[in-house]
Order: sequence, then C-alpha cells, then structure tokens
Amino acid sequence: MFRIGQRLPGIFVFDGMQLIRRVLWGLLFLLLVTGCERDYMFRGGMEGIAFSTDTVMFDTIFTSIGSVTRHFRVYNSYGSDMTIDGIRLAGGDGSPFKINVNGVSSPDVVDVPLRSGDSLFVFVEVTIDPEANADPSFVVTDSIMFYTKERIQSVKLVAYGQDVVLLRKSTIGTRRFTAEKPYLIYDWLVVDTASVLTIDPGAQLHFYKGASLVVSHEASLQVKGTKEKPVVFSGSRLEEWYADQAGQWGGIFLRPGSRNHEIDYAHIRNATIGLSVDTVGMDGTPPLKLSNTRIEHISKQGLVAQSSSIVAWNSLFADCGSASVALTLGGNYEFYHCTIANFFRWPYRGVPALLLSNYYVNEEDGEEDIVDLELALFSNCIIYGVNDNEVGLDFKHRVKSGNDSEETQVNYLFDHSLIKTTLDPAVLSNSKHFKEVILNESPLFVRPGDYNYQLDTLSMALDHGNLESARLYPKDYHGNLRIDAAILPDLGFVERVEEQ
Repeated sequence: MFRIGQRLPGIFVFDGMQLIRRVLWGLLFLLLVTGCERDYMFRGGMEGIAFSTDTVMFDTIFTSIGSVTRHFRVYNSYGSDMTIDGIRLAGGDGSPFKINVNGVSSPDVVDVPLRSGDSLFVFVEVTIDPEANADPSFVVTDSIMFYTKERIQSVKLVAYGQDVVLLRKSTIGTRRFTAEKPYLIYDWLVVDTASVLTIDPGAQLHFYKGASLVVSHEASLQVKGTKEKPVVFSGSRLEEWYADQAGQWGGIFLRPGSRNHEIDYAHIRNATIGLSVDTVGMDGTPPLKLSNTRIEHISKQGLVAQSSSIVAWNSLFADCGSASVALTLGGNYEFYHCTIANFFRWPYRGVPALLLSNYYVNEEDGEEDIVDLELALFSNCIIYGVNDNEVGLDFKHRVKSGNDSEETQVNYLFDHSLIKTTLDPAVLSNSKHFKEVILNESPLFVRPGDYNYQLDTLSMALDHGNLESARLYPKDYHGNLRIDAAILPDLGFVERVEEQ
C-alpha cells in the first residue's frame, strides 16, 4: 500500500503542478530574453526623423589652420524602435567636414539603430587650411543626408572660410563699417531707428543666401566709397562663376521714414532686389543721393522706388530680371548721366528697362491709389536693352467729381537722351516730355555681353549731351572731365576718352 504523493524507491511519480511551474518559468525567461533583443525592423514613416537644428554653423575660425567640432541631435519620435538606413556626408571623402555617428567616424554610416523616444548625437568637425584652400568663397558648405524608408532629409553645414566680421540677425545702432575685414551678413542686418550706418571706402559687405540690409525709420545709410576704393555689396560666393549670378541675397531696403541717405561709389550686385526705396525724401527731408554707383546682375528690380525723392548721377543700372529702374507710386526723381541698360540673359523679360508709374491697386478694396509724379527727369541718359520697348509709362488720372478741379500731376521729361521704345509717335512728339531724344538707335556699347557699357567711337550718344546738366556733374564715373570747350558731353555714365 502507498499513499498518494508518496515516492517509492525506483518508481517515477508524476507531479503536474511542478511541471506547470517549470513551463511558466521557461516562458518568462524567453520573454525576458526576447524583450532585451530589439529587432529595430521599423524604418521610419512619412514624418521622417527630427533634428535639434536644420543648420550647423561654424563661426569665423580660419585666420590660421582651424579645427572645430559641433554637434546636433537626431530624434526618433515614433512609438517603435527604428533603423536609419543611412547617414551620409554629401561631399564624401573630399569634404572639409567630418562626421561621427554613435562613435563611428565615416562619411557614410549605414543601419543606425535608434530607440523609440530616444536620440543620438552626430558630431561634425571642419578643418580648413586657408593657404591650401583653393575655394575663394567666404562660405564653405556641405550637407548631411539622412535616409529612411519614406524620406530623405538633410542638415546643412556652413563654415566661414576667411576672416570676416560675422553679423547674424543683427540690429545695430550708430556704427561705422571699415575696410579692415569683410562683413558677412546672415539672415538680416537692421540699422535701428534714428541710427546711422557709415561705410568707409573699400569696405565689403557679403550677404549669405536670402540676407538683407534694412534701414529703419529715421535711420540713415551713408556709403562713402571712392573711385579707387568702392564699397561692395554682393553675395557670399566669390568664385568666378558666381560673379554675374542674380538672386544670391535679398537686397538693400530703405524703409518709410528713413532719411539722409547718400550712396557714392557703391557696387550692388547679385541680389534679388538691388535697392528698394520706400517713401524717402518726400516729407521735407533731403532726397536720396545716388552717385557713381553700379547696380547690376539682379533677379528682380535693380532700383525700385515708390513715393520717394532721388537724385542720381553717373550711375549704371543694368541686367535685371525685371526693370533695371522702376519708379512707382509717384515721387520726384532726377537722373543725370545715367545708363539704364538691360541685356539680362533670361529668355524673356516682360518689363521694360525703365518703368514709370503713379498708382497701385489697394488689395483691401481693389481701388486704385494715385499719387502725383511731381517729376521724373532723365537728362543725358541712355535707356536701352534687348527688348523692343525699354521705356514703360503706366499712369492713371483721378476722376473729377463735382467742383473738384484737382489735376493729377504726371511730369516726366527725357532730355538729350537715347532711348529704345515703341511708344506712340504722338506721345514721342510731345516736347513737354521728349526733348532732343535719339530714338531706337544703338548706343554701340563696347561689349555689353561682358558688361562693358562704354561707348564705341561710332556711337550716336557721343557729343549729344546737354551742357547745363554736364556742368552740374562735370566728371564722369571714372573721374574724367565731361566739359570741353570744343565738344559737348557724351550720354551715359561714362565719357569716352580716346587713348593718347
């Protein structure tokens, strides 16, 4: 006889409860093991991955051999662990930048695991020898590309390859910029209210993509360039290929109520808008004085003004995607010995080189707001380009009602100038607006394709100028005398001087 549960010698006794406990412990162990071994099978969705920044910037470090390390973080905001297919330096082995991902230093890192809700660090290093660096650019750039199943994303890398004064999202008070070091503007540079920015001869201001100079209410811009040392406003890429590329930066904006601006011997190039002048000089303050200045290679307007007062002389406005000069919404303008040319290389430009207008359409009510054009004078000027019509006149007149006898002022005059236009002959015959004008004859620029707008020996623009206007500005852009006892002055911003 034996009792239930009694173990007899040599006989195996089945214990069901003990077996169940062992199976449960085994299953728990398997769950623990498999829980520690993440599969990272998820490869990302349409939202992509997140970054702590979209641009890694390296400040000026290259007065000698420089090496600096920055870092940023990559986030997995999904509810699953994931694998990033690849993290690659776009410039590869030839890039001055180096990257390190999770301890792996390589321009191409693949299958990078990243837990749900976690992040990883990407370290970036840049090393540039300025003496050995053949790239003359102020800005050295590259990108880190991130590849997941559904998206390709990037983080930009930006380093400054020369010794510059860096200004990023800066608002400045009264200040003087010198020629000691170039200035590199990133995003924007604002001259604060009632402040004065003075720029010395030879100073260079280079603007990163989209950056602009903005002069605020009651602030003033004083550009003091000389023939030998002009002040340069241009993009940040200095390679030869970029020299005539438009739209590399925003532009210069003189805001309403800014005042006392003088710009002499400035080179403004490669912008989206060269110089924008908004309601300046019409409230009893001095007009903008613009002299000996070149504004060229602009993707939109070279000079655009509205309801402003400008006196310009010895200046070139050339090669713009829209008007080289657009004077809109009325104002008071005087141009002496200026060349307004447009040989822009885009296949079609629907706007003439010079546009005059006295109104705009109010977006709120659709009404036309008309402002008097007190004066638009072009004396001893050349207005020419590749279009059949390079002079656009777009004027509106107020509708009289009741006893309202107010006349709309539309006062413009082309005096001793050469223009290319298809305007109605009846308009062109009005001596109030056209006086001693050469119509539709080539000025015979020496090499407009190479941006040389000096006059050939056979040009009809030679010796055609108004002597009184020349006496106001007796020297041309190059400093040559315009006034001679034997001959009349030439048209345009440069006087032809025969080699001795």
